[in-house]
Amino acid sequence: PRSGGLPIQSGSFRQESLPGQMLMRIFALRPEGLVIPFIHTSMVRAFRSLGVEVLDLPFPQDEKDIHTLKYRVGSDPAAVFTVDLPIEITRKNSIKDIQSFLGFPWIVWFVDDPDGYGFPESCDPSLAIVFCWDREIARAIHMDGSWKGISPTHLPLATDPEVFHPKGEGFPITFPGGVFVGSTAHPNSILDGAARNSPGFDEDILNLWKLWKRDLSKVSQELAWGFLQEKVRIGLGTLRRAPLARLWVHAAVYRLGQRKRKEIVSRVIGEGGGIFGDPGWGQTVGNLYRGEVTYGEDLRLVYHASAFVLDIRQPQSKTGLTQRIFDASACGIPVLADFSPELEYLFGPEREIYAFHTLKEAQEMKNRILLDSGSGIKKGARAREIVLALHTYRNRARQILEALHRFLA
Repeated sequence: PRSGGLPIQSGSFRQESLPGQMLMRIFALRPEGLVIPFIHTSMVRAFRSLGVEVLDLPFPQDEKDIHTLKYRVGSDPAAVFTVDLPIEITRKNSIKDIQSFLGFPWIVWFVDDPDGYGFPESCDPSLAIVFCWDREIARAIHMDGSWKGISPTHLPLATDPEVFHPKGEGFPITFPGGVFVGSTAHPNSILDGAARNSPGFDEDILNLWKLWKRDLSKVSQELAWGFLQEKVRIGLGTLRRAPLARLWVHAAVYRLGQRKRKEIVSRVIGEGGGIFGDPGWGQTVGNLYRGEVTYGEDLRLVYHASAFVLDIRQPQSKTGLTQRIFDASACGIPVLADFSPELEYLFGPEREIYAFHTLKEAQEMKNRILLDSGSGIKKGARAREIVLALHTYRNRARQILEALHRFLA
């Protein structure tokens, strides 16, 4: 994966065409959210830099919008590109209808759990080219057999080097104790309700956390399924098909993710550090909470002012790496992250990213970074070289276009 046949490129988006590329028009449908719109914008620029005409449009909300979209295509080859899917439209089960009416391929890059978007039932496989940021989730969909189209392809997150790049000389380190940037948890009223209405749920989560913290590299979803199977004494195959069991597991993973993030952050980021995110952090870390920070230039400045960046994956991830790893590495800042096999897969066995399996190991590695800043700087520089070579949005746009051409052929 480190060679991958992809040339090392500079951070700038220069104009370039793929060999043998057909004329193509992509309709990039704008998502909502905090970070996803930035991914969308970077991908639009990346497609355009590869010689593709891109129309950046809001997601069609009604029949008139859909007819307008088809009219703008004309007879030219075209495809739709989206980051995730709009939840409200997915709930109305109208994605298939829109696909059928437009009649050209949809490229969907999931950077969140596809299960939350009704996938794969929400899409027409004959008109879908699906990518997933999480390798294990992509593998599970392939093995499940319910997806009859081209199997979802693993496509990790990336970064935009025009936004995230190294600091200049003399930039002060304001946070010598490192930083963490992220929410306490993404709000989810359905899972919160499921947790409240499940007898003994808090005690179950406590017992699950005692198991998980012994080795945080274990997949929380599988841990929760095993725990539930032991609790109710029903075969795992039968259990996985039960809607209430699936809801319980989703709720357990959600709560476990909250606990993991709060405990690791509060133990690793100490004096001299900073924690940015939602106000909920104030109740957990006191005056270490520094408020919210906007994704983009403001976030880059926070990274520049830090001795290292702590990364903790959200519960919806099984193995997929977060945006922080790529963005902080593009800045040349050392990253301390909970272990995932994708770290070695995407960054090589030299482990340019500091990885931990337990709370104790996280604290030990934090101390190592602070005591030997020279090694941390070297690791950050090597991670940046790999990111620029393999993990920019321009790389991802190239991979998507190559898959699209194979699909059309």
